[in-house]
Amino acid sequence: MMTSLPDTTASPGTTTVTAPSSKKPCVRQGFNVLICTVLVAMTYLSIHSDVISVTPNIAQDVALPAASDDTGRSEIDDVAILPKSVMSEVDDVAILPKPARSKINDVAVLPTSVMSEIGGFKRKPGGPCQEKTRLAYIKVHKAGSTTVLYIFQRFGYRRHLHFVLPSRRDVNIGWPYLMKKEDYLQPIPGRPFDMLVDHTVYNREIFRNLLPNSTVYLTIVREPYSHLQSVINFFRLTGRYGMPKDDPGKFFLRSPAELERTYFQSDENKRTPFSKTRNFMAYDLGIPVALSEDEDYVRDYIAELDRDFLLVMVLEYFDESLVLLKRYMCWQLTDILYEVQNSLDYTNKGTDRLSQKLRDAHKNWSKADYMLYQHFNRTLWEKVANEGSDFYSEVKQFKYLNRVTSQFCIRHGKADASRQKVLKATAWNKRFVVDSNFCRLLNMKAPEYRRALKERYCQDVKTTIPASRHMELCTRFKGQREQLSV
Repeated sequence: MMTSLPDTTASPGTTTVTAPSSKKPCVRQGFNVLICTVLVAMTYLSIHSDVISVTPNIAQDVALPAASDDTGRSEIDDVAILPKSVMSEVDDVAILPKPARSKINDVAVLPTSVMSEIGGFKRKPGGPCQEKTRLAYIKVHKAGSTTVLYIFQRFGYRRHLHFVLPSRRDVNIGWPYLMKKEDYLQPIPGRPFDMLVDHTVYNREIFRNLLPNSTVYLTIVREPYSHLQSVINFFRLTGRYGMPKDDPGKFFLRSPAELERTYFQSDENKRTPFSKTRNFMAYDLGIPVALSEDEDYVRDYIAELDRDFLLVMVLEYFDESLVLLKRYMCWQLTDILYEVQNSLDYTNKGTDRLSQKLRDAHKNWSKADYMLYQHFNRTLWEKVANEGSDFYSEVKQFKYLNRVTSQFCIRHGKADASRQKVLKATAWNKRFVVDSNFCRLLNMKAPEYRRALKERYCQDVKTTIPASRHMELCTRFKGQREQLSV
């Protein structure tokens, strides 16, 4: 959603709310002088113009929920959360992002009837909405992103959607460099892409030239020190950096620049365009390494991401993030069921053992990642606060459905093809039958999905444009083994 305050007139395609005139407004209408003064002051401070313009983001067909005065609370230290005092207590209002807020409490509100027109959202809050099937997912490394990837792959596979797929035996589409045409299988004529979900470096212009305007943009972030620990463990940096196995994160933060310099001086890593330990999430989301320490640039870039992305999920609040995703995309709870993927056991998980000195050292070392996390952790709870009193009831129902589905698939998914589990309809989900086929899809790994999607792509090519470059590429895939997803 993009919100702007124009100087005089609204641009074409915008929804406008005309502010009350401030020209000698109310003494002649019988109001006393004190009330008139207050009204004039409020008009000046909160409007400061004759028109408020709310401009739809043509690149996203997003559904925005109505607001309520409920709010979430973070359990992560040093994270800014929107205070309850600034949340509106007026019924049927929606809170705008900070660029459009007034100087009073940094909050501006518009009636829900106006907000329902933003971003192409045409339904009434709580009413029916149309399932969204076009999305671009920026798969941030070591942020729980593989589990989300499987949700999207299953959703798209069941609906025969058209994926952007790597053109090579790889889990990446261009990454760690910007995506190029030769990095992905070309679209079938007459069928625009529906989903891009594999590892890429986000670039606004490239993505919008490739994907339809109705595509929504999604990603996930993670608490930065927890992210660093996961990176050190997964990429086996303990040995490469010469760090002890006992608490390597704390060891690393005592001299990160020196350890990085030694690592990048080796012939193997000289040409690596990024650092796995420094602003790694920011790199995946398109912040250039050379600008990742420029706070003004990073702040402006994050504001742009906030406008571009329908939702940035947070790993520490995974189920809450998925229920928001389900609501924004008009999906069913069964569409977001998951099994945790790429979760590795290692010692010293968490941030409670990190001293303030080392925490400050990490914030200084990976400044852009902290700025990203703090911003999108805050906006996650702003979105939750807008969802109404039944949000946590739906989260509870989702956790229940996920647990019973997982238990059924473990016990009966493979052993007995005739067994079924009926999930009854509730206020948040339709009746759904879990069977062996659904269990198979729930537990399929990314390489299996990628092979199945490529086979389906090649079958579609064979029936539409058999004598083509597309078909030549398909021939190469026969019998190929793919690498495991990160």
